[in-house]
Amino acid sequence: MNWRVGGFVAVGLLAVMPSIVAAQSVPTESLVELTLIERVAIETSVVLFMGIAILGLFPSWGTSAIETARGSTFVSGFFGVLVAVALVLLGASAWIYSQVMLGWLAAYPLALLVLGTTFIARAIGFIALGNTIIARFGVDHNWVGLLVGVAIAAVLALIPGVGAAVGFLLTIVGLGGMTRTALGSGKRTEREQSMPPAHRL
Repeated sequence: MNWRVGGFVAVGLLAVMPSIVAAQSVPTESLVELTLIERVAIETSVVLFMGIAILGLFPSWGTSAIETARGSTFVSGFFGVLVAVALVLLGASAWIYSQVMLGWLAAYPLALLVLGTTFIARAIGFIALGNTIIARFGVDHNWVGLLVGVAIAAVLALIPGVGAAVGFLLTIVGLGGMTRTALGSGKRTEREQSMPPAHRL
């Protein structure tokens, strides 16, 4: 079981790596004024690093989460909204704890949990979209879908408004996919499999 513990630690480190790099490379007074290159670098690194971690360390779980997000988008989106609300509350709790003495003992773990979950969900959402696109060309491979997802993330980073909205929706769907998989309901039901294409990614 040691390799599983190491895997979770690696995923956690990869989850926070993009934010750490961003924090080190961008001055504090201009955190919200990222250049196009910085936005592209951050967006693509999140999807790429987390995608590699998910597919490399947990291929079975990752594939199930991706297929769940892709196969039943609306249902996964519903679950994703619920989880997103919970993450917002956890994030708010982390901020509150950070304002009190020794509160960082609780604030840091909560913040890492929120960031890690969000980054993993974002990667799942982008890979699901990438798989949908390559499926149109008769290709069915998660690693190829990851590369396409990274390319999509780069393009969306160049369009701040639209890109942020699409990225948010993909993250929500990814949250739902990973949550349903974690709860054991990731496999698509017969009803979901018979849903028309308009209801699926």
